[in-house]
Amino acid sequence: MTLSTDLENRARTLSAQFGAGIRKRRTVARMTQDELALATGVGRRFLIDLEAGKPSCRLGLSLLVAEALGLSLIDLLGKAPAHVPPADDLPPPSS
Repeated sequence: MTLSTDLENRARTLSAQFGAGIRKRRTVARMTQDELALATGVGRRFLIDLEAGKPSCRLGLSLLVAEALGLSLIDLLGKAPAHVPPADDLPPPSS
């Protein structure tokens, strides 16, 4: 498995978790996608894609929707963020 494929798989997995968390919270709040779209200013199509786990959904809008539902990233992903090393500990970018 290549690094690119591994990253894409991880992105799909996290996107699916994020979308499932959004959908669950929305349904617990007894909101329709139309109501959440209206409350957040995003389109219903965006919410459909977000809840389906589409990895290319815009991060800022995704976080706005989560915030409107009272969710944090830890709530949605179920764990604390992984340790991020300081920039000088990261490998140089590949060319």
